Amino acid sequence: MTAMWNMRAAAWVMLVMATTANAEEFAMVTGPYMNYPTQTSMVLRWETNQPGTTEYAVGIAAEKLEWQTGAPDATFHEAVLEDLEPGSFYFYKVRSTSPDGVTIESDTLTFQTAVTEDTPFSFAIFGDTQDSPEVVAKQAEHAYSQRPNFTVVVGDLVSNGEDKSHWVEHFFGNMQPLNQRVPLVPVLGNHERDSHFYYDYFSLPDPEYYYRLPYGNLELFIVDSERPLLRGSEQYKWLDEALGDSKATWKIVCLHRPAFSSDENDYGDTTMIRPAGGDFEMRFATELYEKHNVDLVWSGHIHSYERTHPINNGKPFIGKGVVYMITGGGGGHLEKAGPWRMPFTAKVYTGHHYCTVTIHGPKLRIEAYDLDGNLFDLYEMSK
Repeated sequence: MTAMWNMRAAAWVMLVMATTANAEEFAMVTGPYMNYPTQTSMVLRWETNQPGTTEYAVGIAAEKLEWQTGAPDATFHEAVLEDLEPGSFYFYKVRSTSPDGVTIESDTLTFQTAVTEDTPFSFAIFGDTQDSPEVVAKQAEHAYSQRPNFTVVVGDLVSNGEDKSHWVEHFFGNMQPLNQRVPLVPVLGNHERDSHFYYDYFSLPDPEYYYRLPYGNLELFIVDSERPLLRGSEQYKWLDEALGDSKATWKIVCLHRPAFSSDENDYGDTTMIRPAGGDFEMRFATELYEKHNVDLVWSGHIHSYERTHPINNGKPFIGKGVVYMITGGGGGHLEKAGPWRMPFTAKVYTGHHYCTVTIHGPKLRIEAYDLDGNLFDLYEMSK
């Protein structure tokens, strides 16, 4: 009997130890962060490692926050703030409480709604942040120091979109304080693998893999280069219609794969063959860009920086044309240009980097910065 009791006692002790070891402290694992800003609304999001309440407070002063509640039992938390004032500054906090009464709460943070059409603004743009947390953290800090109105990431936010740790540890864990105070505009890349995590983490207009975002006198058109963009495809027809009915002063298309690139080996090994000059499947949509007077087409995928001359009908053009940008130096392993200078290339650079775009009425200015915050390219456009 004593032996039996000792065995049961030992088993009970082991069970308690295992339960204690496996017990996870209630915590906020991503966020808070924001996406899809408009003049009168903002989406707040955060994630907890266990189900909990969704509570958020917003106000025009840190001392005057009014708490509201959302979903009572969630791990992915969302708060859609509405009836806000255009171009205005707000304070916010979020918190969640677990079923056993543990509450976690964010600091008091800030955001700004989208500006009106006659107001100057600026945004930051990255690409291919992937799996270099220290690089992402440094660039996010640099970008936030310039106080952009929003951030665009042109695909490959992570190295493996099906691996949750890449989202939690590599991306969201290193994009602060930028993501906490500046809304994020994401673009699907090949490394997201169209994973459910992308759709779990972001709230975007249906069908989410393509959408449009008006901001000031700019309109962004986001498409997924992993889905067909050939004539007659779903995205091609949508893009044709969306670009056609836009009244924005500036039009920018964002997608992951570049139509024009001087990269040394993504489109054929340039040590052995002549360069292809980019992704030819992405070239079909260039006729839409020219038809609808798109100003810029922004991509990543190639882990370097490249800016083209204005292009019309597939060739460099003196006068009105579409400028193609590659901003793929957000954190992935670096790549470089092939041994020849392509006719369309205006500027090429190898190194981790990010860009800022400033728009003031008919003036647009692009600045490109290296990992130490040094300016290495400047380009201006005017209407």
